[in-house]
Amino acid sequence: MLLQFIVKNFMCFAEETLFSMVASAELEQHKNHLIQLTPETDLLRTSALYGAHGKTKLVEAIGFAKQLIVNGTQSTKPIPVTPFSFDKKWRTQPSRFEFIIFYKNIHYHYGFIINNQRVLEEWLFVTPKKRELRYFERVTAGKVTIELGGSLARQNSKQRQFLEFVAQGTRPNQLFLTEALERNVEKLKPLYEWFEDILQVIPVTPRYLPLEIRAEKPFITFLSDFLKQADTGIHSIKTVEEDVNYDKHFPGLPEQIRLEIENDIRTGGTIIMFGEGTSYTLSANKSGEPRLYRLETLHRGSDGSVISFDFAKESAGTQRLTHLLPILLDLLSSEKVYIIDELDRSLHALLPKFFSLSKREYQSTS
Repeated sequence: MLLQFIVKNFMCFAEETLFSMVASAELEQHKNHLIQLTPETDLLRTSALYGAHGKTKLVEAIGFAKQLIVNGTQSTKPIPVTPFSFDKKWRTQPSRFEFIIFYKNIHYHYGFIINNQRVLEEWLFVTPKKRELRYFERVTAGKVTIELGGSLARQNSKQRQFLEFVAQGTRPNQLFLTEALERNVEKLKPLYEWFEDILQVIPVTPRYLPLEIRAEKPFITFLSDFLKQADTGIHSIKTVEEDVNYDKHFPGLPEQIRLEIENDIRTGGTIIMFGEGTSYTLSANKSGEPRLYRLETLHRGSDGSVISFDFAKESAGTQRLTHLLPILLDLLSSEKVYIIDELDRSLHALLPKFFSLSKREYQSTS
């Protein structure tokens, strides 16, 4: 669960900006839309931002921080951070990112301060019960200095010696959290796992997941039933699997790119491509051979016959809704946190309400 996110001096945010999912006392009458974290603290199930400016940039700030944590940096390249540029006094100042989360019954308070060249500060405090404990605090001034808390590694222990070795090997432009996970530090894995798997940032245009390869029957049934309820005119949806024929589906694609695609697929990659007005997902089948997958929607004709359409021919609203629907299904069975930019873009005005329902409420509408 995301409790709070703080950003300062990034893109359109100059002064410190706080995004909080902690519910105020005024929401006591809406218990179905709250999650009780402790007897004293309730969290919002969903939160919506309105206004003319800053919404997309807040999503981008969270996404930037996630990518920096999960993917790290290259040793020879600067950190691609963008400070507030409308006032020259901020252009040379560092940027700050801070998360307070609750995951696997532990509160994590993690943050860092960076500029283009280095991580100036980084810290992690945890609260497994009632008392906050320091895991580490990092300062970079010429070299990386990391002070380790006794709760992360006891004095004179092999674990502390190992972590001190990891600290010495951390580049000035690399987060210690990222470096520690590359060195397999067990105690930091849950926090990294939260950023990698639980936190899902969904921009406006890209799709959440490749639907074409998610062909298990319960998912297809869920997708078809929801699209019927949403009055899209779709009776059901299906995945079509084909041989990869580059000359047919992607005419003119250079041979070198074909070879790179084949290599990516055979090493477990999934690639989304567009050709001849259709969206395709390229992935390996169970035998490891590249296959091409696309979606078709089925409609009922006035005479009761079934008419098949390529998914790309559906309206922008139907496509946007369909690509977001896996989120609804995942919310029923997981604790993922979704940050969705412009959820209502191209959607019917009533459809976003499904994303704010509790599990019980949603299941009662299914």
